[in-house]
Amino acid sequence: MSNFLSIALYGALILGVLVFVHELGHFLVAKWLGVRVLSFSIGMGPRVAGFRRGGTDYRLSLLPLGGYVRMAGDTMEGEDRTGAPDEFLERPWWVRALISVAGPAANLVFAFLLYVGLYLGGISIGDFAAHVGSVVPGSVAERVGLQGEDVLVTWDKQPAGTMATLSTALERTAGEKNATGPIPLEVNRGGSTVTLQVPREEALQIAEGIEWGTDTVIGKVLIGLPAYSAGIRDGDRVTAVDGVPVGNWNELARSVRAKPDTEVTLDAVRDGRPFTVTVRTTPEGYVGISPPERLSFRQTFAPADVVPLAFDQTMRVCGQIYAGLWSFVTRPARLGESVAGPIAIAQVAKQTAASGVGELIGFAAFISLALMAMNLLPIPILDGGHIVFSLVEGIRRRPLSMRTQLFFQRVGLFVLVTLVVFSFYNDLNRVSQRKRAEADVSKLLSTPAPADSAAVPGSP
Repeated sequence: MSNFLSIALYGALILGVLVFVHELGHFLVAKWLGVRVLSFSIGMGPRVAGFRRGGTDYRLSLLPLGGYVRMAGDTMEGEDRTGAPDEFLERPWWVRALISVAGPAANLVFAFLLYVGLYLGGISIGDFAAHVGSVVPGSVAERVGLQGEDVLVTWDKQPAGTMATLSTALERTAGEKNATGPIPLEVNRGGSTVTLQVPREEALQIAEGIEWGTDTVIGKVLIGLPAYSAGIRDGDRVTAVDGVPVGNWNELARSVRAKPDTEVTLDAVRDGRPFTVTVRTTPEGYVGISPPERLSFRQTFAPADVVPLAFDQTMRVCGQIYAGLWSFVTRPARLGESVAGPIAIAQVAKQTAASGVGELIGFAAFISLALMAMNLLPIPILDGGHIVFSLVEGIRRRPLSMRTQLFFQRVGLFVLVTLVVFSFYNDLNRVSQRKRAEADVSKLLSTPAPADSAAVPGSP
């Protein structure tokens, strides 16, 4: 019960704030352009408290789920529509278009500001020790003398003890166009420091020959992806993919990504007991697991760089969201797998919050942009539909007939209700499938193991 309440709390927090921001955009522009606003509500449902000013009822409603703005004359068949010049549908087409686009625009600006705050405070980035698990035969790494179990210490006298610091040092090397001579690479080998010499012309190929010694313990199972539906948990250790043993995370990732959109069998260990599950990979070759972040560091940014970085990140996420929406058109079969509703959003919000405030802020920015993108879809009832109606009126120099608008609004309402019901069904189906899979795995784990497999060496 407490888990349900915490998920509900995070869902209300994220969705409530973002819907409120969306409606605030509509409200401010409507007031600015002289449209009479009947009510501006924080929350939904019955009125709990509030006050009236300038003809607007500013109210606090019972359910903390966002809010809404009700404008005079904003529906074709509304009882309050009298033809007064300050009613929404009596205003010029461009006024209605601006009011309609203001909600999505508010979500866009809010996401940008969240990213600005994120970069100003610095970003916590997960990192891993630069521990060599094995070396690829014939690679540059083998030729220079790297061995399994080596731990990198410095690269060209720069820190290289973690993946991130090594990457930074390699980038520095790439930028040194006039430097000559081999690059010294210090490693810790069995407690002693050994210095290797890497030919400068082959320096950037060094990482390609290293299988990092990151074991296959799962740090996080991403909600809604195949591993989640299969009942896999954080802390499980994968030992084989389709019967082929995997000794480190590189091997695990390669084995899974080589089989996109395919059912794969994962052998895993939980609390010393082995079990097997079948997972269908995504079309990109993922199952939705990530390694534990053993280390982390905080990356800070110069104030002058914050705004450009936040802008780039906002545009990048917008591009990803619209690419995802386009994939639903080109590959409709993915719609059922990918559509997430409020329950999934609340679950992911709780999961990201456990990783830190920065993760939660980044997720809120993403959902804000997703809310913007969804509302701009040209579906009547949504803001995008209102914008289309307004633009058509501007081009034709007269509005569509009331009969035509009502028809499209009813179609839009049907599409929207269908999408909402479908998203809730998808969310509940994922939770139900997860529960069934967890029960199946628990049954496997409770079955007495054969004598020769009762103990699994190296299990967590």
